[in-house]
Amino acid sequence: MRTRIHIALRYLFAKKKHNVINIISGISAAGIAIGSMALVIILSVYNGFDNSIREIYESYKADFVITPKSGKTLILTPEQLSRQAWPTQVQSAHPVIEENVFIKYGAKETIARMKGADSAYFEANPLGSNLIEGSSRLRLNEIGFALLGEVLAYNLGARTRFSTPIELYFPKTDGNVSITNPLESVNYSKVFHGGTLQGQSSDESSLIYVSRQIAMELTGKADNECSSVEVFLNKGITGANDVKRDIESLFPNCTVKDKLEQNATLYRMMNAEKGAIYLILFFITTIISINIFSCLSMMIAEKREDIETFLGLGATKEFVKEIFLLHGTLISLLGCIAGTVIGTALALTQQIFGFITIPGNYVLSAFPVEIRATDILLTFIGVSLIGFLISWVPCKKIFKN
Repeated sequence: MRTRIHIALRYLFAKKKHNVINIISGISAAGIAIGSMALVIILSVYNGFDNSIREIYESYKADFVITPKSGKTLILTPEQLSRQAWPTQVQSAHPVIEENVFIKYGAKETIARMKGADSAYFEANPLGSNLIEGSSRLRLNEIGFALLGEVLAYNLGARTRFSTPIELYFPKTDGNVSITNPLESVNYSKVFHGGTLQGQSSDESSLIYVSRQIAMELTGKADNECSSVEVFLNKGITGANDVKRDIESLFPNCTVKDKLEQNATLYRMMNAEKGAIYLILFFITTIISINIFSCLSMMIAEKREDIETFLGLGATKEFVKEIFLLHGTLISLLGCIAGTVIGTALALTQQIFGFITIPGNYVLSAFPVEIRATDILLTFIGVSLIGFLISWVPCKKIFKN
């Protein structure tokens, strides 16, 4: 094998009789290098955006959300309501009521998603730090307040300094419907705009938060009934899977979702997009690598005398074929190594210094970058493999004839 590699390296760096072979070899190596560099850089930038989106979406999500496996209502037992039954790693657990309600604010009307929680909910959930105006209190003596997502507040034209009340309506669940007076068929509550929250997603920006007491009055739920329970762990807790198993044993007929499972659709979509980007760039690199086919075909034709000499000295056809196969593979490897090194260096520079900024007023000031060894390895293996396969085709065909 050392002899084959030695001859292949001589052929790779030696000056050819026909200059066009040198040009095609250079174009092939440069094209593969550019494709490999693009793969490393784009995948690294995508990883950076992936992490940034995860941080934004997960920052206000509960560590675990408990929902009933069937139906919309979760009935809590005395044991589940007892703080002593919960794992010690749990900081707090908050029963939450979620329903679609009809909202009337002045002359404007809309339907929004209501979320009823206790006052301690915003102490555990960092969402309260995203206040644009007002405060996160939900009740003051007998006066109820509501926190609106910025989209909902904008659509209603609501500001905290206005004294216009927000009227909430929800159908009664007892089944009694009055045809003569439709208002008797709905529960009604009045709150005031206490604060506006900057939502990190369209769903979050369209929520209205009220106290759990008001949500219970509107929906007719009892004190031990809720839509879900949001669980927050103590800071720096490890072994979340063990905590999840303990919670599942406490709630055997419920579904317990961690942060990843709460955003499963988003993460699947992001992984699919990353896979599509890799396939597109890999396909472009494959097209560029086809130049190796032409380079090898011309190289074999030029080295016909050498081939006859090798055969005359007792070399087999397989020996000679492996020389040119190594030659084509080396072109691919050199381009791949050069592109991977340059792409990693550029991505690392952007990660440290952030010299390429994002124009406009965004959460991120520069393109985020995260270099992952798996992406570099996948790029190197994929490009090297396609270079080997493209080199193998002309060698097999020409030597067979």
